[in-house]
Amino acid sequence: MHDTFAARAGRWSTRNRGLAIGLWLAFVLLAVAAGQAVGLVTSADDGGSGEAATAERAIGGAFPADADETVLIQAPSGSTVSDARSRAAVADVIAAVREQPHVADVVSPYSPGGAANVSEDRRSALVTFELRGDDERTQAAIGPVIRSVKTVAREHPGVLVGQFGDASAEAAIDAAVDDDFKRAETLSLPVTLAILLLAFGSLIAAGIPLLLGITSVMAALGVVNIVSHIFPMVDAVSSVVLLVGLAVGVDYSLFYLRREREERARGCSSGEAIAIASATSGRAVIVSGLTVMVAMAGMLIAGDTVFTEVVRDLVEL
Repeated sequence: MHDTFAARAGRWSTRNRGLAIGLWLAFVLLAVAAGQAVGLVTSADDGGSGEAATAERAIGGAFPADADETVLIQAPSGSTVSDARSRAAVADVIAAVREQPHVADVVSPYSPGGAANVSEDRRSALVTFELRGDDERTQAAIGPVIRSVKTVAREHPGVLVGQFGDASAEAAIDAAVDDDFKRAETLSLPVTLAILLLAFGSLIAAGIPLLLGITSVMAALGVVNIVSHIFPMVDAVSSVVLLVGLAVGVDYSLFYLRREREERARGCSSGEAIAIASATSGRAVIVSGLTVMVAMAGMLIAGDTVFTEVVRDLVEL
């Protein structure tokens, strides 16, 4: 009944605790060292797939997609953009953006070509310009442009100065996503430890599942770096591995430990309890992990880079 692979692994680990722990730590250290040595390769694909991706690449190659940017200048209540303060703000915005590299076609709302960029009530006006280059170049160039516009806004506190456009919106979204991931990464460990403390009532008992989860994540990140040289990964790979890997590692550890404690409560010896837990919960953990991998592999059919790379990240866990 208990002579399964999981049961045999559990019995062997019980009899050879030092060797089992040593082999696991050696694997973690080797994976981390190898991963850091080779580094992570990220995918340059835009996430498209099939004929749509082919069309996108063809359009991008023949018609480079410059980023359109707009700066709104709004006069204080009761005045118009024809007033001296608004004109000074417009002039400073134009001067600031023209100094930045890759900026072209700056259009003033006071020029003949920019007359349509002034609102009917003449309280608001738009300064428009373009950032030359592909997405990678415009994203690299938009930062200094945004900072220069914010500097102008601080120098004209009575006038509303705000920027929006293709590159600035993408930069803001990327920053928001990065902040969310960083917040989740920062909170995941202390929140997990607090929950485990409530469950076990002991720091040592709570630390075992957490330590196993952390070392698993470290090893997975190292392996992902190596695999990325064959299959480039998405930028969010480390966050995916940390959040999913830590949750799964701790969950499976708790599942296993609870089963072992139940058997001890029934009067089994430590060795018997571990053997039974290995044969039941250990086997369930293996089957559950394989099931998740097979189910997530269905996303590979879509062919989209975002899906395929996430699947590879999860499989590495």
